[in-house]
Amino acid sequence: MFETKTKDNSSLYLKVLLRRSFLNLGAVEKNVALDLFSGKGEIASRAYAEFKELHLVEKDSRQIKGLKEKFLNSERARIWQMDNLKFLHKKLSGFSELNLVDFDAYGSPNQQIKEFFSNWKLKAPLLVFATDGFALARIRGGPFCPEMYFAGADKDGAYGYDSVLAKNYDRLIRGFWEELSKRHKFRIELFKLIWKKGGQVAYYGTLIKPD
Repeated sequence: MFETKTKDNSSLYLKVLLRRSFLNLGAVEKNVALDLFSGKGEIASRAYAEFKELHLVEKDSRQIKGLKEKFLNSERARIWQMDNLKFLHKKLSGFSELNLVDFDAYGSPNQQIKEFFSNWKLKAPLLVFATDGFALARIRGGPFCPEMYFAGADKDGAYGYDSVLAKNYDRLIRGFWEELSKRHKFRIELFKLIWKKGGQVAYYGTLIKPD
């Protein structure tokens, strides 16, 4: 007998629910949203349809096809087929306004987050959403930001390795953002984090404002 496997949409549901809960606060204008890991646009089409401008960044040509089909009749959406790090380095400075940025990554989004704040000076309230597969994130985090992610005793300015803290992913993520806020002079007004059931994957959102 053939067996049909039901698709598990629980992760998408949680991601969209998290984003809508922040947007319903009315803390930011719904003018410009930037989705840096767009995929096929499953999140953006459900959560960001009300924005006046929606910028979708995706480099995978297979995903681009689905993305174009989903936003075929949208005059508000612009699709950028390019690497998101290159986009942040070359295109972000051309934006005059940004109200929301989404890092729905596979693995760690922290390299992109670091590049974002290197190229964007916060001038108004901003919503930030991210997906962080933290088991992979700790492995990938070292090369670009060790002192903010999983410091080693041999790194200048590092805090030293803490075996207890290393297991507490929630504290690591929050600590990462606390350090970002100090470096880039913004304050964290609200932070929500939820975990994917049965996996070491965090979905989180934060509302930040300039000091």
